[in-house]
Amino acid sequence: MNKIHMLSIGLFLSGGFSFFEWTAGWWSHSLTLITDAGHMLSDCLALSLAIGAAWLAHLAIQKQDSLGPQTAEIAAALANGIGLLVLAVWVVWEAVNRFHGEHPAVAGEVMLVTAIVGLGVNIIAASVLHDHSQHDFNVRGAFLHVLADTVSSAGVIVSAVLIWAFHWNWVDQIISLCIAVMLGIGSLPLIFDSLQSLQRASTAKH
Repeated sequence: MNKIHMLSIGLFLSGGFSFFEWTAGWWSHSLTLITDAGHMLSDCLALSLAIGAAWLAHLAIQKQDSLGPQTAEIAAALANGIGLLVLAVWVVWEAVNRFHGEHPAVAGEVMLVTAIVGLGVNIIAASVLHDHSQHDFNVRGAFLHVLADTVSSAGVIVSAVLIWAFHWNWVDQIISLCIAVMLGIGSLPLIFDSLQSLQRASTAKH
């Protein structure tokens, strides 16, 4: 399976489920589902950037530009990392607002079913991207997005069970904050490694 085909499968899975999860989050009044849907949407952006970078890299190879593929793919990985960081900040802001305001009760059953489906979708997408992520910055950025969302789906399941069993609606905000911390921490190494690689590529060019 070539890189563009592999990334396209991930994009299809993430894109289809993000719309479904956002709808379920809106209907169930779950910030966690809406947040996770936003993360899935960022996965779609990450995968789209990765596909575009892989395509540009292919063109660069055809033109025998040795630095073009590396620069395009590292730049896409950097954009993915920044996207994760921005999303983390938004999640914190939204969760804090919910702590200070009133909102309808969360439908735990809807959350639980949606999260279980989401976990399955993310596991499939992560397994498709995993092998190439070990030695490809571009695929690594997309893989980290999907991997983070896999962990998020597990958090949503925990949140849904607690809300359904004990009616602890505040858990919805707590899990959202946990997801935000995870996103922020996960984005920093990718941003740092990408910046270092871009610096090395720039030095080699000159």
